[in-house]
Amino acid sequence: MEINDSILNEFITDLKNAIKSKDKEYIINILSEDILVSHGGNGGIEEFKTHWDWSSDDSTFWLTMDKLLRLGAGKYQNDGFYLIPYIFSNWPEDEKYSVFEHMVITGTNVNVRINPDLKTSEVIGQFSYDIVKVDYKKSIRFFDEPIWYYVESLDGKLKGFVFHDYIWSPIDYRASFEFINNKWKLAILVAGD
Repeated sequence: MEINDSILNEFITDLKNAIKSKDKEYIINILSEDILVSHGGNGGIEEFKTHWDWSSDDSTFWLTMDKLLRLGAGKYQNDGFYLIPYIFSNWPEDEKYSVFEHMVITGTNVNVRINPDLKTSEVIGQFSYDIVKVDYKKSIRFFDEPIWYYVESLDGKLKGFVFHDYIWSPIDYRASFEFINNKWKLAILVAGD
């Protein structure tokens, strides 16, 4: 989605560069004072640092924000708020798309496989930016390997495994930026409901 605010465009470009270089000082400076990082917490920069294991060089913050930015824009209505990813902000309000039972495919021609294996499993179909139903009981996690989601098309005709890099939940991590005191700030970075 094209953003119609040059200040926001510049901010997002700077944020992407900071994520790429793991610029901790930049990130701390763009946090709102009461940033929310969990639904049960009180918020704040110290809570952010604890939640994201900020003293570690391996903080998952970098991968999470990179993924959110790559997934793309959500809503921007020139009202001082900007939400990412589009999956959260544009999720259908129809009850048939439960956020607990459905996810969205995040690419074009994403392979659906009969078994959870990139190298040897037969491709039985493809999805492109579709909402799919997820069967968490049939989904697979290997000890140290990423998860495979067992999914089916909304019409039930295509069922199989999709690699985790190509699927996202509307209640997975999402971020909200607010224009505060003439600066864009990261105000919310949460997952869950």
